[in-house]
Amino acid sequence: MQTQDRTVDDTSGVVRTLPARADASGSIVALASPMVPRGLEGYDAQPYDVPARLEAGGAADRPGSPRPAAPPLCPTMEDFLAYLELRGRLGTARVMRESLRNLSRYLARHGITPLLATADQLQGYREYIVTEHRTPTGRPLMRSTQSRFLSQVVSYYQWLEARGIIVTRPARSLSIYVRKSRVVVRQHLTQQEATALLQTQARMVMALREGSRRWTIQVRNLAMLAVALATGRRSSGVIHLHPEHLNLDRGELRIDREKGQTGRILPVAGWAIEVLRLYCERARPLLVKEPIPNLFIGLRGGPCTRALLACVIATVTTRTVAENPDLQELPGKHITWQSLRVSFATLLFANGCAIRSVNELMLHRSLSSTARYTPIPVEDLRQVCRTAHPRA
Repeated sequence: MQTQDRTVDDTSGVVRTLPARADASGSIVALASPMVPRGLEGYDAQPYDVPARLEAGGAADRPGSPRPAAPPLCPTMEDFLAYLELRGRLGTARVMRESLRNLSRYLARHGITPLLATADQLQGYREYIVTEHRTPTGRPLMRSTQSRFLSQVVSYYQWLEARGIIVTRPARSLSIYVRKSRVVVRQHLTQQEATALLQTQARMVMALREGSRRWTIQVRNLAMLAVALATGRRSSGVIHLHPEHLNLDRGELRIDREKGQTGRILPVAGWAIEVLRLYCERARPLLVKEPIPNLFIGLRGGPCTRALLACVIATVTTRTVAENPDLQELPGKHITWQSLRVSFATLLFANGCAIRSVNELMLHRSLSSTARYTPIPVEDLRQVCRTAHPRA
């Protein structure tokens, strides 16, 4: 079946009609044409070079075998990632790159061009993700991870269709159903545990000589923990904070953009402001080796990273457990940086904060997202029924 595809040449504005065909799976694929979208010349129009070691039988997917390097991402994939970064979705672009590399590796093995992939071929990629793909430790992917990989591939092809680079979206039905949890499955801190965590880090600061290298690092760690527990910021939000975002005199934190969404002015507790003032005035100048816009500085003078945040929370949690044997539940919890965000929302809600206010402080798009962070205990529901139900 032959069809016609109308395409606009973005260099001249001329509308050209290109021949197209429908393949066996029903996808419409544009045939070769002298007019190739800008940036795609000589790459997407040709199949990938298949590495010889991939042709030998997919040894990279066997547990314990080293995973070969994926072929370089094609220009359209790089453009898609740049588009996400320009919209402020830096974390999404970083995770999306991994998914697109997996797709590139699969397509390279089968000699398939991303722009000419059909629905049946992408269904083959789905089966590969579900049945063959393994983690670096040789374990199958969790169902939620499989769903994330596939949904990001769908987003890539949806972007291609919106840009007019492909005629139709072959990944339209590429998905895996995952039942959504009604709550955020993250272990959070109680008020006593959060207080003990901060006190432990404060003692680590006080035990060192002021102005020493170790003292400045521990003050920075205390400031990062204070921001997380006092404002509920994500790890990406902490990493990309700038000194000008803080108004120490007014006790405010300005969030310009976070997770692709425009932010707002957030209040900061007085105790957290004092910690940040100590860090900004007396510790940060000792860490800065050259001008850098980020508020929190890493060990080598660059911005802090997620690995650094994970190391900080793991160290202080271990020390808190050792110094507070009365906290019997804390040793059994796996506390991450996201746990601090969940703790912020849970403690606010438990102390009477309205869910709409929690929603604004968390910078969530919808109340349903906030509700997953603030589950209502059964005892509270039972108490409401006893006091409000006419026949209770």
